[in-house]
Amino acid sequence: MHSLVGMSGNLSTGKCIGSDAPLLDSLLVTQHNHQIREVVSVGWKAPSAPWLKVNSNDSVIGNHGACGGLFRDHLGNFLGAFTCNLGISFVFTVEVHSFILAMEYAAQNGWTNIWLESDSTSALLVFKNRSLVPDLLRNGWHNACSLGIHIISSHIFREGNCYADKLANMGHSVHGAVWLSTLPLDLQAEFYSRRCGMPRYR
Repeated sequence: MHSLVGMSGNLSTGKCIGSDAPLLDSLLVTQHNHQIREVVSVGWKAPSAPWLKVNSNDSVIGNHGACGGLFRDHLGNFLGAFTCNLGISFVFTVEVHSFILAMEYAAQNGWTNIWLESDSTSALLVFKNRSLVPDLLRNGWHNACSLGIHIISSHIFREGNCYADKLANMGHSVHGAVWLSTLPLDLQAEFYSRRCGMPRYR
């Protein structure tokens, strides 16, 4: 009986918990433990002055695209945000379009040092290789890059880009591009908890 239990236990692909270890050892059954993913703390980091940080994101539902972005200074203060309905679009095109809008809004507000963060590693490659910019956006990209803005770009995990994600989703319910000079109510609780250093986890 003991050997049958041990043999069937060793063939099992089921997972055990730590408290089962003594019993399994007594039956000579190899333990199969759950693999625990490393939990990563994701937080938004303020830029150093005089840089301003803008987090941007896209949202595509079906084939309908929208994007959004949020500007903050080196103290984490809200400076403004945008949301935009782009109509029929592809994901990559929408993300690049959000970069163009971020640069245009920065220029309109006289902000010349912009640190752009996105959770799309593929879209961020356009800052290194402009040939990746979709054909339909080439003219807009060229014009935005001619506005005299200094750009730093970096990746952030989606959990740290939640405001931009919500702004992008809001874009589905607006017409064209909309500038927001006050923080939307839906974002306030999370905005201030992140500003106080409360992290998110992935």
